[in-house]
Amino acid sequence: MIRLLGAVLLIAGGGALGLGAVARLDGRVRDLGELAAGLDALQRELGWRLSPLPQALNTAVRTTHGPAADFFARCAQGAERGDGKSFQEVWREGLTVVPLRLKPEDRTFMERLGSVLGRYDGESQRLALEDAAAGLRSLQGAAADDRNRLGRVYGVLGTAAGLLTAIVLL
Repeated sequence: MIRLLGAVLLIAGGGALGLGAVARLDGRVRDLGELAAGLDALQRELGWRLSPLPQALNTAVRTTHGPAADFFARCAQGAERGDGKSFQEVWREGLTVVPLRLKPEDRTFMERLGSVLGRYDGESQRLALEDAAAGLRSLQGAAADDRNRLGRVYGVLGTAAGLLTAIVLL
């Protein structure tokens, strides 16, 4: 009886590991979408309403959820305080500190945008934000494809690894 319970727990644990990997893939898709929505809000505020950068970032906070909202809030606070840091440094620090579920190439993509914001006229910033939002949506589509393709594989592999371990130990 105890062996059977142990085997079931091993299989469930392997399945849980697989589902955890799927959750990480899904989190990346959500974070990319939320960041794109925040960039759309920034684009409207900076390009059309010509709002100051901290105010535009606070609007992005209100239109996003989760880690993306935390990221924009951190950037808004850094832009308001100043602390002798450039906005590019504040942006990069936000990408590092906030637990966004991004790949290194996603972070690099976002870091490039930080060098444009707050430095150029509204139209240049609007165009950069428009391009960045489109790029993030493209990355989000690729991440969704990965999630759909690899999600099933991770789930099956996790369960199979648990099953194999249970068989070996029995």
